[in-house]
Amino acid sequence: MVMQVDEKTFIVNSLPGFIAFCKTVETLFSEHKFLTLTWRIGADRSLDQNALLHVWLTDYAAHLLGKHRKRVIEAEMEGIKRIAKRRYYAETGADFMVVKPVDPWTGEEAAPMLRSSKNYTRVEMFLFLNWLQMTAANDGLVLESLGQYAKMQRVAA
Repeated sequence: MVMQVDEKTFIVNSLPGFIAFCKTVETLFSEHKFLTLTWRIGADRSLDQNALLHVWLTDYAAHLLGKHRKRVIEAEMEGIKRIAKRRYYAETGADFMVVKPVDPWTGEEAAPMLRSSKNYTRVEMFLFLNWLQMTAANDGLVLESLGQYAKMQRVAA
C-alpha cells in the first residue's frame, strides 16, 4: 500500500505501493527534470502529527460531504481546516490557535488570525487532534490514532 499523506509525502509499505511511488517519481522527474527526495526508514517513525491532521481532515471532509476522500477538492480542504480551527478556538479559547500580525513599519497590531498548524508545538497539536477526534466521533466518524499522536496518547493514558 502507498499512502499519499500530502502532495510531497508518501508512506510506502508494500511492493505495489513501492511500484506506485516509483511511477509518481518517474512522472515528476519527466515533468520537472530535477527532484530532491528524502526518506525515513521504519514503521516506528510514522506519521507526524501535522501529516496526521491533514489525513484526518481529508477523511472528515469526505465523511461530511458524502464522497470518497480522493474526491475532496482543495477548496473543501481549506474550508474544513479553517472551520475546524475556528470551532476549536470558539469552544476552548486556546490562545495558541491565533496570532496577531504586527505591521513592521508602524508597529500596529492587525486583527488576530488563525495560525498555521505546522507552527503548533507537539502539545498544542496533540490537544487539537484530541478535539478533532472527539468531534468527528460525534459526527459518526472514527479517526484512527497513528504515529506520534498515538504514542502521545499512550503516554497520556
